[in-house]
Amino acid sequence: MNSEIDRKIAVIFVADVVGYSKHMEKDENATIKSYNACEKILNKLLKKYKGSVFNTAGDSVLAEFPSAVNAVECGVDFQNEIKKRNQSDKTDVKLEFRLGINMGDVVKKEGNLIGDGVNIAARLEALAQPNGITISKSVYDFVVPKTKMTFNDLGVQKVKQNEFHAFDILLDPSQKRTLKTKPKSNMPLIGAIAAALIISFLCFSFYFSDFYKGSEGKSSEKSLTADMPSILVMPFENQTGKKENNFVGEGFTSSLINILSQSKKLQIHSSSTGEYIKENKIPKEEIKNLYNVEYILNGSIQGITNNFRVFIELTDIANNEILWTELFKFKNIDDIFEIMDNLGVSVLRELNLKFSIDSDHLISRNPKVYRKYIMAQAAYQRNNPEDNYKSEKIYKEALELEPSNSRLKYFLGWVHWQRINLGISSDPEDDFSKAYQFSLEAMEKNPDWASPQAQVAVLEGIMRKHDIACKRLPYMRPLARTVEDISLVAIVEAICGNTDKSNLLFEKSLRLGPHYSSWVKKYYAINKTRSGDFEGAKNFLEKQLRQKHSWDGAERTFYIMLAYINVKEGNLKKAKRFFELQKEKDGIGETAKQFLSDNSASKDQSFYIDVVETLKPLGLPEN
Repeated sequence: MNSEIDRKIAVIFVADVVGYSKHMEKDENATIKSYNACEKILNKLLKKYKGSVFNTAGDSVLAEFPSAVNAVECGVDFQNEIKKRNQSDKTDVKLEFRLGINMGDVVKKEGNLIGDGVNIAARLEALAQPNGITISKSVYDFVVPKTKMTFNDLGVQKVKQNEFHAFDILLDPSQKRTLKTKPKSNMPLIGAIAAALIISFLCFSFYFSDFYKGSEGKSSEKSLTADMPSILVMPFENQTGKKENNFVGEGFTSSLINILSQSKKLQIHSSSTGEYIKENKIPKEEIKNLYNVEYILNGSIQGITNNFRVFIELTDIANNEILWTELFKFKNIDDIFEIMDNLGVSVLRELNLKFSIDSDHLISRNPKVYRKYIMAQAAYQRNNPEDNYKSEKIYKEALELEPSNSRLKYFLGWVHWQRINLGISSDPEDDFSKAYQFSLEAMEKNPDWASPQAQVAVLEGIMRKHDIACKRLPYMRPLARTVEDISLVAIVEAICGNTDKSNLLFEKSLRLGPHYSSWVKKYYAINKTRSGDFEGAKNFLEKQLRQKHSWDGAERTFYIMLAYINVKEGNLKKAKRFFELQKEKDGIGETAKQFLSDNSASKDQSFYIDVVETLKPLGLPEN
């Protein structure tokens, strides 16, 4: 049978566009036009250097060359031409490329080339920097004596079963970087994490000590220090060029955060942090200081239907080292769930942490259902009447496919609760009842999931069932690890009158998700004020009013709390100004009344009664 296999040694060249889907979403026509122009440049150079294309995958090109030198010179010329094109004012969409070049054994099959020689070239491309070229040692050995190029030795890299020695071609001195080589021992990383844990434990102990001595305002900065190794999962990039595949990247991001959050030895930042960093293009060197992040996980989805690739990279940003890269392949969309599990296990193994995968961490393992879940969540998070009804419709479509999926029902419960908060409910009692029943069912069927337990307790607090709600706290506290769960448990602590514990959890939530939903900041502002730390509360409130919030209700609460604090401190002029600002936002001050009504669910209502009495002279209508 071996005689039928057409094997040969070939030089494989892989080129791929960086962030192609992002460009497509922004301006599809201009992106296609720009890509066609770049493709013309590449085809011209391929002809010059005798390269021939044997496969394409959306925005990727795979070519074969008769010579390693030809392939490298073609790559260098191509990147230089693209750089010139991007510097032109006439170029509307400035595309960037990654190139990988390898020489190895390949198999010719039906006009295509397959085998390790091609796989390693693809992994070298994924390893390359934007506008960069990464080559294997087999290529380096041929070209180094025949060219005057500058190379950067990246050492031995291991991706899955493939191990290869990689080099960057330095087209610019700024491209020089350090990648972690294949480790001889895992002890250095274990030692580093152990040291971080010991130091963080000491810092955390001092923080608790200061907090319970009554120095909450002074210790608030200490609450923002890391108490365990922290990881930021950046949004996976959809590089397939098709918007309909966005849910795959969103699903990978969400799933990986959920998996990693189940480890008690890791601190995982919320997805909103990664989205904010990506949107505002915050450089890596600033991320550590701004968010106290030690490790960043970047991922991308590449390829086309029946030929998907998932590339993931773990970076130690403190030392500017890429610790690990991995390339996963799948053909059937049903396989993405196995890949999701493997990603989480691989990352945790790399960090030398023991972990057992819970196969129920996903909302659903049915790709059609999971896709609808992602779409419904996206609509829900836009927090407006039209998208609220759209979210409900999509969730119901998902439930038609899986009627017994209690996790979907939990999120549908949130939709009904959001409808009440938006003031668009035609029957608030019915929406409240549905929110409670959906959450109750999800809690009973998923006893190890903190979210429905906390949601049930919050709704029970509103129903004045405080004793029942507060008895749930011992069960939900150890389960809360995601930003959402921590925030929900913080609210339950507040409902049960545990203001100090609630503040502590909100501070942890804000540390892990500084760009998470504004309702967290709203309740933290209430708690800070309620605890009597007026100075700390004012600093926090004024800082928040300088920022943009997705929910007006949070901003109105900030004004109410500032009005209350200033009355207490005797600054009536300032208090009146803040109260008037709240009324300008609100019309006749109804949000102030609603705010007080909502929060009267607390077990200890004295604070809210005090707010009512304090604000009456400013014009708060009588209830």
